[in-house]
Amino acid sequence: MENISYEAAARELDTILADLKGENISIDRLAEKVERAAILAKICNEKLRTTENKVKEIIKNLGL
Repeated sequence: MENISYEAAARELDTILADLKGENISIDRLAEKVERAAILAKICNEKLRTTENKVKEIIKNLGL
């Protein structure tokens, strides 16, 4: 997985989605942008899942 922060991945994903909604992407680049959006979405999901697990472990260790 590429080394990108959650915030950077989310921003790039938002930009791609805005371009798709605004029809600012040529047909020639459409597949490339959709593929990149899928990668970014996966990165965001993985980072959220990892953070959630870490927080749960911390709370468990605190006995809360």
